[in-house]
Order: sequence, then C-alpha cells, then structure tokens
Amino acid sequence: MEIYAIDTSKPEAERHYELLVNQVSLEKQHKLDRFLHREDALRGLYADVLLRWLVCRQLKMPNASLQFTYNAFGKPSLLNAPAFHFNVSHSGKWVVCAIDDHPLGIDIEQLRPIDFEVGRVCFSDTEYDALMQQDAESRLAYFYDLWTLKESFVKAEGQGLRLPLKSFSFELEARPSIGFTTEGFTTEYCHFKQYELDPDYKMAVCAAHDHFAQEVQQVDINTLRLEVATLA
Repeated sequence: MEIYAIDTSKPEAERHYELLVNQVSLEKQHKLDRFLHREDALRGLYADVLLRWLVCRQLKMPNASLQFTYNAFGKPSLLNAPAFHFNVSHSGKWVVCAIDDHPLGIDIEQLRPIDFEVGRVCFSDTEYDALMQQDAESRLAYFYDLWTLKESFVKAEGQGLRLPLKSFSFELEARPSIGFTTEGFTTEYCHFKQYELDPDYKMAVCAAHDHFAQEVQQVDINTLRLEVATLA
C-alpha cells in the first residue's frame, strides 16, 4: 500500500491548473468547468491528475490509454487492470490517494464545527454514546475520527448508501487499537489505520490486510507538473 497527498492551497496549484487540466478526460474537464467555487475545481483536478500520475508510474501505461469504469454504486476502478486498486478523497486543501493490490478505502475531512445531533443518524448507539461522553475540547476531533473511519469502510466496501451507517461500529478507547464490529453482515475489510497529515484534519484508511503504508508521501506540485507532461 502507498498513500500520497497534495496540498492544493499552494500558489503553484493554481499556476499549473491550465496545463494540467489538459491531462484529464474531456468529460472531467466539463465537470470541472461546472464547479461554482474554484477550490472545488482545484481539488477535483488534482485528485484526477494525482491518480493518473500514480497509475502511469506503477503500470507503465500512457495517460491517454487510461480508462475508468464504475460499479453500480459509483466506485471507480481502472479498466483492464483488475489487480490495481485505488481510492481518492479530498477536503479543504488536501487531496489524498491510496493505492494497493487489494480494494481499500480512504477518507480525509477538515475539522469544521458541526451539530453533534448528526451523530444520532450516522453513528451507532454505542458510537454516539461514546461521542457525547467526550469532553467539550475533544468532542469535535472524536466526531471526525469516527466519521473518517466509517467513510473509509463504506468506500472500501463499495456499496455506497446501501450499507447502513448504523450497521457497523467503532470503539476508539483503546487506540492505537481500533475496535470494529458489524451487525447482520460479514466483511473482509476489517483493518484500519489513522494518519496525522495535518492537525486541522482527520484521515483514515480501511483495508483487507494490515500492511499499511508507514507514512503519507506528500507530492510536490512542481514535480507533478513536470512528470505529468511526459505521460501523454
């Protein structure tokens, strides 16, 4: 497993936008044009370019030949490369991508104020009780710990909203060990790891094995721009 990250708040992210946008599909370009906020377009572009860069490096394939497909729930995969698995997430200034030879899920979230009543809907009763037992200073971080773990699992499973958020539960009191239980189903995606990329963000990865990346590799945008230009 390898995990990569790009900080899209750096000036060079905007500076290289017009060059890099030509490296993605026309469909993606049209989607980027429809974003109302420039930050959304930056994240969308760099998520796509980062993935393409990684695929081309790993599989020695030209960028122009890459074709992506989607399952019934919208999870993407690379056509004609069944052993190459990836997952992308972005929030705030960060874009992250995890790659592996097994399906996996990754989620990153910026810490922002939230109504904790949301937890009644998206967390199990056990998770919500644990959340509300946290002191005021720790509760927001705990909320996003749970949220990113749950999102990473949903993305690894690849079933979208078909998988009820209350049907599985995390227990975090014994961290770094992460307790995980499911109700009414079994899964092979039962290994989790949290990463500290930025103090204002939470990030989690779910996998079918425990061979996690030791660290997140930050990608220099200038280097990315130079290398992507050769991937035609």
